[in-house]
Amino acid sequence: MVRQTRIGKLAAIGTLGAFGLFVGLVVWAVEGGVGGMALGAVAFLAVLLLLVIPMIISAAKEQKHEGPAGKGPSSFGQVVTTAPAAQVWEAVYAVLAAQKFTPPRAVDPQTVNSARSLSMASWGESITVRIEGTHDGRGVVTAWARPAFPLQWLDYGRNRRHANAVLNAVPGATPAV
Repeated sequence: MVRQTRIGKLAAIGTLGAFGLFVGLVVWAVEGGVGGMALGAVAFLAVLLLLVIPMIISAAKEQKHEGPAGKGPSSFGQVVTTAPAAQVWEAVYAVLAAQKFTPPRAVDPQTVNSARSLSMASWGESITVRIEGTHDGRGVVTAWARPAFPLQWLDYGRNRRHANAVLNAVPGATPAV
């Protein structure tokens, strides 16, 4: 999933960069001379700004969502807890409902999946939460939030916010090392 996101980001940057270059060359060809070249350069930079500005906004919004989950549209994090599994699942289900995810669907006794549908701001998101017991009586809670569309590379911190909401709701949680 992370590799697909990187490929999608590179493809978007390359496509918009090539489009900007094409627009700049067309403007230069139509206008001609040094003035046309200057207008072409301005057109190229304007198209690149359409790419860079959302990337800057996304990075700034992502910084606001501190917590154990990592950065990027595919956000993964883990915490360790001593709380009983039933109490942890209750907290996880409550957070997923508050974040407007669908009711969690059990994949196996330790794992649930949930999703958010398509909206004006997103292609949708899905989250997987897993609780595994350790030999010393503690539990490791893993949350992985990711876009529903595998090539989505801008999420403005949404998936990191979702993963952190789940991990921060776990009673008695401490970051996993």
